[in-house]
Amino acid sequence: MRVRIIEKTTGAVLADAADGQAQKVEGNWYVDPAAVSSKLALTQHDYTCPYKGTCHYADYVDGMTKVPDIAWVYGEPKSGWEHIKGRYGFYAGDTRKTRDEVTE
Repeated sequence: MRVRIIEKTTGAVLADAADGQAQKVEGNWYVDPAAVSSKLALTQHDYTCPYKGTCHYADYVDGMTKVPDIAWVYGEPKSGWEHIKGRYGFYAGDTRKTRDEVTE
């Protein structure tokens, strides 16, 4: 299965994940960093989930274009959530900022 995450405004590919590089967790895609665009930059903006732990958001930055909070990363998730550690999270489906394409 191949998963592509695309920024809706510019059409930029944020992630292009081959087999084994993406997993769906709680309805969202979690993608291996090797499959994520280098134009995503982690920020100091964080969020603490009561059961997964603290994540930091990532912005998409390409020249004059900046899309804040387009993805997130749990650097040290709580016990039981190790499978998402270091992976970039993206909302699945057609959302305000992104859309995804999945092919078999």
